[in-house]
Amino acid sequence: MKTRNYTLDNAKAFAIFVVVLAHVLRDGRYFTYFVPAAVPVFFLLSGITYHHSSSFLNFILKKIKTIVVPYLFAGVISIIIFALLGRYASNLLHEDISTTKVLPNILFLLYGSGKSGHMKWNNSLWFLPCLMVIMLLVYLIETIVAKLKKSRFHSLIIRIILSLFCLSIGLYLTRKLNGIALCWHIETALCNVIFTEIGIVIAPSVLSATTFSDNTCHNAIQRLINRLLTCKAIRAIFFFVLALVFSYLNGETSARTDEYGISFILYSLSAICYAISYLYAGSLIGSKLSAITYTGMNTLPILLWNKYPVIVFQTLIGKFSNILDHPDTPAALIAAVVPAILVIILCLLAGKIQKKFLPVTLGVHPGK
Repeated sequence: MKTRNYTLDNAKAFAIFVVVLAHVLRDGRYFTYFVPAAVPVFFLLSGITYHHSSSFLNFILKKIKTIVVPYLFAGVISIIIFALLGRYASNLLHEDISTTKVLPNILFLLYGSGKSGHMKWNNSLWFLPCLMVIMLLVYLIETIVAKLKKSRFHSLIIRIILSLFCLSIGLYLTRKLNGIALCWHIETALCNVIFTEIGIVIAPSVLSATTFSDNTCHNAIQRLINRLLTCKAIRAIFFFVLALVFSYLNGETSARTDEYGISFILYSLSAICYAISYLYAGSLIGSKLSAITYTGMNTLPILLWNKYPVIVFQTLIGKFSNILDHPDTPAALIAAVVPAILVIILCLLAGKIQKKFLPVTLGVHPGK
């Protein structure tokens, strides 16, 4: 019997915390450093949990249930709220919006691009259509790998070639055709599919360290290794610092708008180091902190609904202090931590309610 992979749950929790923290800050250098610490990390982690299916129909139906349905549900709810309160919120936060009308925003929802300010009703949702396209690209790559039936080494080479081919097309579209906004972030998916493929490649190493049954000798060895907490802590800190250095050298980035800084190589190195750091830290924590594990198990409702408590906290902070008006300062970063934690708690509560009454909107079968 396999135990739950707490390493992955914890890593997802760290990544979603960074997402929310960045949304509270809204702008500034810390915000740009956090981009490779969250978005491509989630793409990489999705590769670790990827399971290839020989049936494309089964695959696509599962992804529609777990990605598209939550996206459309949260989008429609967000657009209705935006129609009622959008102007008021934009005035409070001093942000321009294109329109609060329902029909145009429904069309933007179906088009699925978060560029050009067309998702002001819930910018976080851009990630889901992009993830859906990435999953389709990954399915194509993994189907080719499976059909060729090559050795592990040759399969790795095929994955590298196909991923770099996708990346080349994506970078050409985003750099040569500046401002391009294809439906469902196709151009962004092409650039980021490489992270999911990296996740697939490293999956055996990550999963084997955390899924032994309790009665195996391997688990005894794993428990012994886990006692060497200092080593894992040092590795987690080392890769985290290395990721920060790469982010600093690379400059301003934004995954949603396909801005990858000075070099996509630096962007990738930063993202990979962040992911390794989270995985080491997640393995170190294991099942000891259930709140972190629970958060990692429920990142979807946080992604769907964090916009609303974020706006509330931004407004409240703005009434008492202008600290978030200077997001480049360490004080703003520190001030954003507690609101970010509270936002996550509120979203988890909303997700619990949603799962109880409308589980299908979270991609869950009723009764599960």
